Amino acid sequence: MVAVGAVTALCAALSVFVPPVGTALTIVACAVLVAWTRPVGVLGRALAVAAIVTAIAGPNLALPTAPGISAFRVVIVLLFAGVLAHLAIGGAIPWPRALSLPASLFGLILLWAVISLAWADEPTEGIRWIGLFALGVALSLTIAVTFSTRARMIQLLKILGAVFLVVVAVSLMELVLGIRLPTSRLLDRTADTAFAATSFFGNENNLATYLTLTLPYFVGLVIVFRDIRLRVIGAAGGLTTLLLLLYTGSKTNLLVTALVFLTFFIVLAMDRSMRRQAFLGALALGAAAALVLVPALNGVGPIKLSDRALSKFSFTLLTEQVDNGVGSGAVRASLTNEGLTLVRETGGIGAGAGNSSAAIAERTEYPEVVLLLHNWWLEVAADLGLIGIALYICVYVFMVSRQLRAARSPDPLLRYLGLAGTAALVGFVVGSLAPSSALAFSPMWITFGVCLATTVLLSATRGRQP
Repeated sequence: MVAVGAVTALCAALSVFVPPVGTALTIVACAVLVAWTRPVGVLGRALAVAAIVTAIAGPNLALPTAPGISAFRVVIVLLFAGVLAHLAIGGAIPWPRALSLPASLFGLILLWAVISLAWADEPTEGIRWIGLFALGVALSLTIAVTFSTRARMIQLLKILGAVFLVVVAVSLMELVLGIRLPTSRLLDRTADTAFAATSFFGNENNLATYLTLTLPYFVGLVIVFRDIRLRVIGAAGGLTTLLLLLYTGSKTNLLVTALVFLTFFIVLAMDRSMRRQAFLGALALGAAAALVLVPALNGVGPIKLSDRALSKFSFTLLTEQVDNGVGSGAVRASLTNEGLTLVRETGGIGAGAGNSSAAIAERTEYPEVVLLLHNWWLEVAADLGLIGIALYICVYVFMVSRQLRAARSPDPLLRYLGLAGTAALVGFVVGSLAPSSALAFSPMWITFGVCLATTVLLSATRGRQP
């Protein structure tokens, strides 16, 4: 009590004579006091939730004078420091055995990335790449460890649902009011791209990829559960996702949408234990999605898209761009060719973590627009070579296989998570080509975290069965 009184007096005095310092110290003191009176588990879950929310917000919650210091990175550092402090005083953190293999594979990727600095031309870029990859892995494993019980998984789904509502609200703010966040690349381009939304993600393709990662978890609610409330939430969320997708102009994620529904059909059709009604429900949802998207993409129906929006979805235009060597189609084709050439010319070991973009910028026909490879799979291969991409594929295959096992579970929650996780991961095989880079794309790491948490929950459920 004496210590609390002393700190209070100090904060009060500083607030009078040095207001900024006093205010900051008061906030820190209150945070420490709250943390001191709360169980470790509660604090850990609170920080995990904060990590998810701030990861989606991204650079929108960063210091204006230091964009690299975002709220998400601060939260992850606090979480890591808390874990170390807890372990230092003799505490223990339960580690699910189901996470041992994927965590080891992620660790091997990071180890190989560190080794690749030995031949990287720009080690600083390599260290930055490794740091961002490690942050993503930390986020995924934090989610998997924290939300690996039924009650906590349901809590996580509710949190992600609330985050989705905020993302939609910001998107509508852009589309209806024309107000964009400072991080949007369309901030000063309202004249020619007024149809598009970017929300928290900076550009249309990133928002579209987030939407197609989220879509399976809405579709799964309608297919798996009988509760009318869950079905209404799933139908409303899925419809909202499809409508917003039309206002991104992402051709890649249009294909992903079809792939998501196709994955649902295949998984449901191959599992004899699935109810016939579930398959028919998926078929009906696919038809409804087609009724929403197809007329709009052809310039007819109740949803009227601008000519600019329709041209963004044109695959004919994309083909012409590639053939004529102009536009985004030609740029992406050139980047793909150069990326594959780089892997071959480096003997399969890659250019080193974070160094592929610089290497390709020196030789591509479009150096003025090249920042990243715009292909996550190729970026991993070009940076870390065949060993790096092989390890990453192993992690991905592990997650997909565990989601398929969960999809065959008699438990409705696990079946839902497995179906949605499988569709999300299969769709992201193509969807990961939409962002300029998925390295710091938080929806990917959050989805990985949900899939790994599903793996832990599946393992625990099987362990309880006789």
